[in-house]
Amino acid sequence: MKPAPFAYHRPDELSQAIALLTEFDGEAKIIAGGQSLVPMLNFRLVTPRALIDLSGIPGLDQISIHSGWLHIGAMVRQRQAEAHPDVRARVPLLAEALGWVGHLPTRTRGTIGGSVALADPAAELPMVLMALDAVIHSLGPKGARVIPADQFFLSIYTTALEPDEVLTEIRIPLMKPGVGYALEEFSRRKGDFAIVGIAALVDRSVGQGQARLVACGVSGAPVRLLAAEAAFSKGPGAPAERAMRAAACAADEIEPMHSPSVTIAYRRQLTQALTERALIRAMRKTEEYVKP
Repeated sequence: MKPAPFAYHRPDELSQAIALLTEFDGEAKIIAGGQSLVPMLNFRLVTPRALIDLSGIPGLDQISIHSGWLHIGAMVRQRQAEAHPDVRARVPLLAEALGWVGHLPTRTRGTIGGSVALADPAAELPMVLMALDAVIHSLGPKGARVIPADQFFLSIYTTALEPDEVLTEIRIPLMKPGVGYALEEFSRRKGDFAIVGIAALVDRSVGQGQARLVACGVSGAPVRLLAAEAAFSKGPGAPAERAMRAAACAADEIEPMHSPSVTIAYRRQLTQALTERALIRAMRKTEEYVKP
């Protein structure tokens, strides 16, 4: 199929992009890498009056570190971030997650900002940004906003962005040295969206170990697994026992989506298995940090 007719604009400045969004009053779409939007256009799942291409705006494709934060511009390509030495060294969970995103050709074109703004419930990046306490920066007619990741992703393909706002940058706190991390995912084929995905962080310098767990694929937005975190961090027993108990809590606390091909019970089983696996692998990484 072919997309419905639309106007095409390639502004030189963010202010021009915002003015265009205001002019089209909710009937324009931002295009970044286009790896998700173009197929949706071709199937006429979306029929905007205009596309606003951000590729002509300078400064949106930069990665840098300032004052304990990793700054990633909205137009940074996924492959660029995946291979960047600062990402790999200072926020390795993000680098690991990017290896799960689609395929190499799509990561070469797809952008970080595009994936985040799309907010697919099975995508890895929203889940990881929530696990890492990232913040999303946007700009609109009313000025700039900073939106915490746990308030940004609202439901399926729905975010806290206003129709006339542009996502400009993502900022992620640098990971604390010694914190273990892991991402575990199950999908039908390599590169498919996750049926269930789990991002785990483990800090063994706090008490008997503190975990942070976020799931994707189980609901309309990433889900923080608070009961599972508490079971791991506060319960008695060896770390492996607490990981098993936390995984059982994770399966109980989610409210999974149902689909014709994936039952609720199956998503719960996957959540339990992947949570335990992610916690154990994250704990092993903490052991690597303390080896002589």
